[in-house]
Amino acid sequence: RLLRLLGASRLPMGTTISFDAAVAMASLLGAILLWLALAVPMILVHLRDTDDALRAETRSATASRSIQFFRHAFVVVQVALAFVLLTGSGLLALSLKQALSVSPGFEAMHVLTGQVSLFGYKYPGPESGLDFGSRLTKMLENQPGVAAAGFVNNVPLSGITGKSAAIVVGHVFQPRESPRGHYSYGVGGNYFEAMGLQLASGRPLTSDDSRRAERVCVVDEDFARYYWPSQNAVGHKLFMGATAHADNEAFTIVGVVKSVKQAGLTDEAAQGAVYFPYIHRADNNIFIAVRAFSSPEQLRRTLERSVHEIDPELAVSDMRSMEQRIDESLTGKRSPAVLAELFAAIALLLTTIGTYGLLSYTVAQRRRDIGVRMALGARPEQIRNSVRAVTLRLFAAGTVLGMLGAWAMAKSLSTILFHVAPFSAPVLAAAALVMAIIGLAACAIPAWRAARVLPAEALAEL
Repeated sequence: RLLRLLGASRLPMGTTISFDAAVAMASLLGAILLWLALAVPMILVHLRDTDDALRAETRSATASRSIQFFRHAFVVVQVALAFVLLTGSGLLALSLKQALSVSPGFEAMHVLTGQVSLFGYKYPGPESGLDFGSRLTKMLENQPGVAAAGFVNNVPLSGITGKSAAIVVGHVFQPRESPRGHYSYGVGGNYFEAMGLQLASGRPLTSDDSRRAERVCVVDEDFARYYWPSQNAVGHKLFMGATAHADNEAFTIVGVVKSVKQAGLTDEAAQGAVYFPYIHRADNNIFIAVRAFSSPEQLRRTLERSVHEIDPELAVSDMRSMEQRIDESLTGKRSPAVLAELFAAIALLLTTIGTYGLLSYTVAQRRRDIGVRMALGARPEQIRNSVRAVTLRLFAAGTVLGMLGAWAMAKSLSTILFHVAPFSAPVLAAAALVMAIIGLAACAIPAWRAARVLPAEALAEL
């Protein structure tokens, strides 16, 4: 409840936050195991012989090797875990960057979309839907701030990914080959202009194509490349559906557009798409696409008001800009990247604090040893370098151990990475460099304090 109150619902997590008993028990078990791990040094202290401890204390202020081993091992494990998280966040961030660089096949900026359901006795068939869509788009294009408007039975990235078969005239099916399923759209108004679909050849469909006797359609490059890899698709014919019909029912291809990402930006399956005039591919649910001269959010009220003017009983649902649809389609990649970066930042902070605490405590314990070394001629720079050397050794060991963990983690991430190698040398190198910088930053103050130890004061403590 507190997380929801703090606005966690706005984070790109792609899920609803609620209490989960399994997560709570796993957290409790993890806390108990961590307590047991941290109790080991305490148990060793209790098992240690008192006389030996006193004799060791009189000889030197440096902790025993077993205690030093556990302290150093704790830092090494911290470094390794931080390295694994840092590598994972780097891979996921790089994967998200690659996904964002993919072209959706249309110009997403300044496009607002909304859905209208034309059910009831007022809209019994395709003609009534066509009349409503045509009236609405013409009304919208006369509104200030609107560049173009169109309607379609399904917009890209809507979550609807159903496909329909199409039979190409002259295509010879190979043995065991069945009609392919393609994305099928029924468009009206100035849909191609409103969505910013890029024309590769021929012409787009217009609002007049739904009222002509001649049957025409537009296909995308994936469709054209599959059936005519070395020819121009314009002029060829196809039938809607899985079977051929009479010649007068065939659709002539009049244009080819760039391929559009329907299921998601990272979908690399070349399904192909066919755009029919709306009258031939009508649907009771239509999407309105409006291109604005500036921010599409300013057209929300305009779209709702225009729909109500035509029919007060209709409502506009699922109203979102195309940029929002693109962002939401990447939730599955953005959420892991955001969470991994958050956890990596926390791990780096804890590693810095832990390393600083260990080195500060070690320097305080070794004041007498440092004083003796400086009395024998050691220079402050040598003392600083010795502290840095200890830190770099610990971080080097943690980085090597972390690389093994990063390799295992990268294998598990390979299914959600997009155009990124699971074991990326640049990511590993960057993570190692960050860990080295963190190590040097953590030891800066302890090394400075060690170099400022005065031999006379340290020897007076003997």
